[in-house]
Amino acid sequence: MCLESVSGICYNISLNMKSIRLPFEVKSAILACGADLKGAFALAKGDKAYLFDGFGDLSELDNFTRYINAIAVAQKELKISPKIIACDLHPGYFSTQFAKSLQPKAYSLKLCKVQHHEAHIASAIIDNNIKGDVFGVAFDGTGYGLDGNIWGGEFFVGGLKSLKRIAHLEYIPMPGGDACIKEPWRMAASYLYYIFGDGFLKLKIDFVKSIDKIKWAVLKNMIDKRINSPLTSGMGRLFDAAGSLVLNKPIANFEAELPIELEKIAEKGVDDSYDSDNSAGIIKAVVRDVGKNVPASTISAKFHNSIANMIVAVAKKSKIKQVVLSGGVFQNRYLMSRTVKMLNKNNFKVYTHLNVETNDSGIPIGQTAIANARAVCA
Repeated sequence: MCLESVSGICYNISLNMKSIRLPFEVKSAILACGADLKGAFALAKGDKAYLFDGFGDLSELDNFTRYINAIAVAQKELKISPKIIACDLHPGYFSTQFAKSLQPKAYSLKLCKVQHHEAHIASAIIDNNIKGDVFGVAFDGTGYGLDGNIWGGEFFVGGLKSLKRIAHLEYIPMPGGDACIKEPWRMAASYLYYIFGDGFLKLKIDFVKSIDKIKWAVLKNMIDKRINSPLTSGMGRLFDAAGSLVLNKPIANFEAELPIELEKIAEKGVDDSYDSDNSAGIIKAVVRDVGKNVPASTISAKFHNSIANMIVAVAKKSKIKQVVLSGGVFQNRYLMSRTVKMLNKNNFKVYTHLNVETNDSGIPIGQTAIANARAVCA
């Protein structure tokens, strides 16, 4: 179906649309604006949500323009006039800024800001029509946290009306902020500095031998003086650090390149793991194996297994038997398979995504559910 937008451009909005039956009727029509790296939005009315994705990174002007025009076209075609606008908590997201821009045009609109990882868990709840409280695991690279830090390795308990964050990876500085995504050596070096202090430069591993000491001096200064070095609990950044250390690669040519390669080389049939329940301890053990010249494939398997064990350990403490797994990190098939296997072995009922993507493309459905369930949003 080709519809002409206000700019005169023709869009086929039906190509990337999913119609999703909600396990409830929304109280008022909702526009959920999604996140940024994987642009997507949803319109909801009655017991139906219409999810549109595939807009790419909204920081790119062409993508953002397509996204805005598609929202206008979809509202017109579906005859949905939203009364509630749901968006991400991140103030710098283009999708959030767009959501905020709608309020002055219609003062009757209610703006509902939803924390990114809570939206991940909510999207999985809706995707599986889960009743009752869940233990939710949201693993990805980036999401603005309620405390202003960058979240991404989060554990929750609760449901749509209230999700409580009960655990998370320890906070590690991201020197240079988002530059760490394209230069994962920065996160590897930040972890080593966090664990070993200045002494990490004496470690006899290839990563340290090849590190640019002048660049590291700049990064160290940034970390020490807290200059453009936000704190992150992101599982994606932990994978970046491990990948850079194990593969001795400083740069990523595309998103999640090193974690993808780390997954590919993971040796099948390895049940060993690192005896640690935190990210710093796991990285320290990885460094030890790298220094002993343990095969990268074995280290990768042990690393993945350790993350799965961490999930099971926190799940046991939650005492909730319904477990949902969401977030882009769970596109990793090795991690997903291992985690589900271990949780099932410990008598948990595990829910993964069915019709909604586990990555940020599914965020609008979670935003819709939370905006409808909560009288007051974040």
